Amino acid sequence: MLPDFPLIIADESVDARIFRSLIEHGYSVYSISIKSPGIADTLVIEIAHKKNGFIITEDKDFGDELVYKKTNNTGSLLLRIADLPIDARIHLVLEVLSTHGKSLENSFSVLTSKKLRIRKYS
Repeated sequence: MLPDFPLIIADESVDARIFRSLIEHGYSVYSISIKSPGIADTLVIEIAHKKNGFIITEDKDFGDELVYKKTNNTGSLLLRIADLPIDARIHLVLEVLSTHGKSLENSFSVLTSKKLRIRKYS
């Protein structure tokens, strides 16, 4: 595991090639699709809270739970990059985590093919 980034909780909406690449690059990843498929978003958040993990998802419904309902968590990254080929998606996620890792913690962030928005939890 990379010493300066928390455990990544990969929601089952995240392409398996992305979370496998994260593991290959030294990140510690807990895959919902492997360990707890089909669970509700609230349970994914609960797992992240218990494990002090950082959620990566492609499911925009997480925004309601994490931002508007102010659910306690370590941070999250919503991927809105389905318009890119998989190799470009993998590269972009790895680049954002390595470049902005600390800024992403304790934030709800959205990554598109054009920009990264980071919204700190208050």
